[in-house]
Amino acid sequence: MKRYIRFFAMILVLLPTQLLAKDILTTTPVTYMLATQLMKGSAITTTYLAPKRYGIERLNNWYASKGEAKVAEAAKTSTVAITLKALWPQDPLFIYARQGNIKLIEIDASQSLSPRSRGIATVKSEQGEQSIYAWLNPNNLSTMLSIVSEDLKRVWPNYAELIEKNQQQLLIDIRHLINQQQQVLFDNEIDSVVLLSDQLEDFSSANQLFVVKRLFKEELEWTDQDKTDLKNLLAESPELWLLTTKKVSQQLRTLLPDFTNILVIDSIDRWGSKGITLEAPFQRWLFATAE
Repeated sequence: MKRYIRFFAMILVLLPTQLLAKDILTTTPVTYMLATQLMKGSAITTTYLAPKRYGIERLNNWYASKGEAKVAEAAKTSTVAITLKALWPQDPLFIYARQGNIKLIEIDASQSLSPRSRGIATVKSEQGEQSIYAWLNPNNLSTMLSIVSEDLKRVWPNYAELIEKNQQQLLIDIRHLINQQQQVLFDNEIDSVVLLSDQLEDFSSANQLFVVKRLFKEELEWTDQDKTDLKNLLAESPELWLLTTKKVSQQLRTLLPDFTNILVIDSIDRWGSKGITLEAPFQRWLFATAE
């Protein structure tokens, strides 16, 4: 019996680390959604590493301090890290995870790493900076889905058929998502908007919305002139809609007591209290007018 135990122990030692590892590492809700949906029905697990309350802009600080050891440890039993490196050059996931596993494979969901590479559509702010919220454009989700799917099929060819099946279902779900968003915009005649959140540049561009004004300051920093200008603009053009990623505040309700054309859109930049569910992966991409 001891001879058999030693025999199997030797096999485990000789097996490549990647064959023993099965996990996928992610650090953004959109990459977690893509991974879990594509691998649904398989034995492959996906780990969301970042703290639930941390938005994407705080992740580098977490990785460089409290998260460094956790990420390196998680990488030891992982095969793939799904990043957004081309879209977000500061994406810290692969750099830190690689310290725990030199054999880790990076999949960039925003840009395929191939001779005929495909990438997502990006937009730039008025200051010329590239927006990193490309996942708010549903059309980008289809591209990201295709990029991640192709790489996962190569990493786990035994699951290729399952991944392809899941991909086709997700493409249908994305089409339903686009239809739902377009219907809300059409039903409410939303075509000209005021953006109160810089995260919504991708969304407004994808839906060909005309941006009349951008007011990206925190509400507490609005000057009396900012408030007056906004009130006058909406009084002159009551058909305009306010687009924001934040819950409508009491200050805004007080400033615009009779104005109801407000659309609240989840920026999906952190796990938060809602997370991403396996049963309804695109739930947070759906939206409704503020009450």
